[in-house]
Amino acid sequence: MSQQTKDFVSIRIDVELKRELLQASDVERRSLSNFCRLLLEYGWGEYLKAGSMRNLLDGKNSETRRSEEWPFKQQ
Repeated sequence: MSQQTKDFVSIRIDVELKRELLQASDVERRSLSNFCRLLLEYGWGEYLKAGSMRNLLDGKNSETRRSEEWPFKQQ
């Protein structure tokens, strides 16, 4: 049995995105760390299916913009 190890990834995001991620993680009843890990794993899988960032961003979901569509956006 292989031993699983964990490592840290640090990224800079804007304050608004962090607030939205915190709100979404609360709705999902997950820690921010767990929520972001799941999003990253999902995004990585989508990237692998697309084959490149260009293909991923040119896909059917490229029209959605966070600032316009996000339900947690501050009113």
